Amino acid sequence: MNGIVDRINYQKDWLSKQAWIVPACFGFSCFLTVTSVVLLAFRGLDGLKTEWMFSMGADLFCMAICTMLCFSAVLNSKARNSDTYVFITLLTTNAFALFLDNVCWLVQGIPQFRLINLTANVLFYMFGYILIYLFWEYIRRALKLSDKPMKMADAFVTVMLYPSLVLCLLNFVYPLYFSVDENGLYKHAAQFDVSQVYLSITLTVVFISIICSRASKKDKFVAISFVAIPMVNQILTSGKFGFSTQYAAMTVSIVLIYGVLFADREKTLASTEMELGVATKIQANMLPNTFPFMPERGEFDLYASMSPAKEVGGDFYDFFMVDEDHLALVIADVSGKGIPAALFMMATKILIKNTVMTGKSPRETLITVNNQICENNEQEMFVTVWLGILDLSDGTLVTANAGHEYPVIKNPDGDFELFKTKHSFVVGGMQGINYKETEIKLKPNSKLFVYTDGVPEAENENENQYGCDRLISVLNRHKEEPPEKLLSVVSDDIKAFTQEQPQFDDLTMLCIHYKGK
Repeated sequence: MNGIVDRINYQKDWLSKQAWIVPACFGFSCFLTVTSVVLLAFRGLDGLKTEWMFSMGADLFCMAICTMLCFSAVLNSKARNSDTYVFITLLTTNAFALFLDNVCWLVQGIPQFRLINLTANVLFYMFGYILIYLFWEYIRRALKLSDKPMKMADAFVTVMLYPSLVLCLLNFVYPLYFSVDENGLYKHAAQFDVSQVYLSITLTVVFISIICSRASKKDKFVAISFVAIPMVNQILTSGKFGFSTQYAAMTVSIVLIYGVLFADREKTLASTEMELGVATKIQANMLPNTFPFMPERGEFDLYASMSPAKEVGGDFYDFFMVDEDHLALVIADVSGKGIPAALFMMATKILIKNTVMTGKSPRETLITVNNQICENNEQEMFVTVWLGILDLSDGTLVTANAGHEYPVIKNPDGDFELFKTKHSFVVGGMQGINYKETEIKLKPNSKLFVYTDGVPEAENENENQYGCDRLISVLNRHKEEPPEKLLSVVSDDIKAFTQEQPQFDDLTMLCIHYKGK
């Protein structure tokens, strides 16, 4: 059963990447609404009973509502997530069921359209099951029903859907649920009640799951409306052939869900966007961004940049004068992304700078910072760090590497090459780590390029990574350029490589040109 659950979840996660679903559903809903009007005009009202026309009018009105809600989702692209795609699919499935109901009434009692009536009714039953299933899927996501019993219920509801659909298809050859006679008239079959089994079981599971969830009373009430409103409609229209308004009743519930759950989520989204905007500004101000840095110092020229994958990132760089002759250089990558990583990043940055300014070496700094972070690291986050302190008087660069990428160094008359040393463990991973130091002698006119793993691990549409070889090749093609230009050409080359692929990780780079005294 666990394997089935994992496979189902894998297939459902596919929805979250399909941006075309929303405009496609809107276009399809428009097509169904217009087609229904055209078919009604072509068919005319002759021979249509009053209750049939009432049902058809309700269907057309609800199809228009579904179309407008789809259009709202098209306009509100910022609020989209995997829940949105499930909701829009639910909405469009409901619109198609309404369309099929319309078709059934338009061809009812017309012998030459018997096959159309049969096909429309088979699909009508099938999409009823699909609609109930999609509602369950949306509520499961919206109310975050994710504990083990809910996962088992989800697997059961999903697995039971398939045989239910197969039984619907059986009506093409055997009148299991209904029949359409030679006069084109639809009638219930003796086993009609069997068609309600999947609906009854699923709605019971949905009802129990909603009641047992930790959602607010308001959200529970709204979710249960999808069960209650169609049920009340079924009671009121039971035994009255011609009043098929169950999908119209479902539309009322969908509108209620949209008006409450979606509205609340969009309010939360607006608040979150405002908070993220503030966080982005705070993070940007935490990083040194005044270039050129200390232009009065002729011994060096440096430039750095950080492009977060989200509004805020976990990467950071830093550079500052320790004293008159020593320049500290830092680049780091925090585990995770978003606001938690940004908060951890800011705390780590402050600890590193404060420790370096006490006169400690890179090795001593990482030992001290690592122990401080490990003391209160309940979230078990960590950070890779490359820290170097450059003696501007003679070019001696003392470095310590806590699980970070290898630096790339260019000697005065040579090319850029990876400078490989043994990595120490990450900062924040384990208390009491003894970090190692490496000494590098930079000759005048040497260059140093450091970066985070977002650079070599940037992927294109074929899932191929950018890689260190391509990075070094680009650097060597422009090796005489100043640091700012080097970072620009690397950034442009990464964009050319990844093309339209979304940025997966933060991209952070720092380059220094050591000119010497």
